[in-house]
Amino acid sequence: MLSHYYKKAQVKVFIFLAPVLSVFTPSVSSAQSGVIQNPLKITDFPALVDTVLGYILEIGGVVAIFAFIYSGFKFVAARGNETEITKAREIFFNTCIGVAILLGAKIIATIIVGTIKNVQA
Repeated sequence: MLSHYYKKAQVKVFIFLAPVLSVFTPSVSSAQSGVIQNPLKITDFPALVDTVLGYILEIGGVVAIFAFIYSGFKFVAARGNETEITKAREIFFNTCIGVAILLGAKIIATIIVGTIKNVQA
């Protein structure tokens, strides 16, 4: 009885893995030739820092927007309750600090990347 379910699971895994493995087969064969492709298309460190920080800022910006919306919801839901209003203010203040940290990191990274590019030139 158990072997019947095991065989069904094997078939499902094979049906799932066969297309996936066929997609990766050409890249494995090209890696065997000794040439490894750069998937990021980034050639130097400043570009890497700029790209990574750009993704972090995009994700952080979306999180900050939702945090501002959540803090506004907490303000409205407080209905004059001082403890709830204090919690909403803390959320709002902490979100502002987080946004300031994100923007400060972008400014610092831009300065560092500019310095590195000037030194390399």
